[in-house]
Amino acid sequence: MTAPLLLASALASLVYGTRFFTAPGGPLKAVIKTAAVGALAAHAVVSGAPWLLVAALVLSSAGDFFLAFDGEKPFVAGLASFLFAHVVYIVLFRQIGLPLAVIGAETGRLVGAIAVAGLCLGLLGWLWGHLGEMRAPVVAYTVAILAMVVSALALDGRPTATFGAFAFAISDSCLAAITFRLKQGKLATVWLPLAVWWLYWGAQVAILAGFVRLGG
Repeated sequence: MTAPLLLASALASLVYGTRFFTAPGGPLKAVIKTAAVGALAAHAVVSGAPWLLVAALVLSSAGDFFLAFDGEKPFVAGLASFLFAHVVYIVLFRQIGLPLAVIGAETGRLVGAIAVAGLCLGLLGWLWGHLGEMRAPVVAYTVAILAMVVSALALDGRPTATFGAFAFAISDSCLAAITFRLKQGKLATVWLPLAVWWLYWGAQVAILAGFVRLGG
């Protein structure tokens, strides 16, 4: 039975998303945050999911752990973990997806690709003057998530995984806005952090649901 793992993930996500998402970094915050996606990774293992999916969830969970602490070093470590997670998702999606040419051949897929490319380019332009020494890592990360979403658009018969890829991109965009531009006010301290977390956790659940049965 894998339902307890999903319940554990949902409870950890709820606790983090209601009590710890704006709390100062620390060990308890790290444990709760890491457990939310860590339980999804465990569910993927016992459900016989592709090992690349398991690896991406584990890397994401590691990123959650690092980002639960304050400071530049944990932030860079978290960024690197999520960068590798996106790369693994790209490999997974390309292994099972249709040829990328299908994106240009179908209007819905093409519109999605143009939309996410516009989001990434617009966000980079808006952040550019505020990135400083983080310009190269942020550009690399942006390219990775763009490639991940485009790869997801070539998936066939896995709509929740494609939806999850888009939600992941929007979550990362909100996090970038908080980190590099928006520093004060409820938008930066409450609403966007909430959006970051719930979009991110929902994205991981949706991607998982594209490959394995949830519950049962």
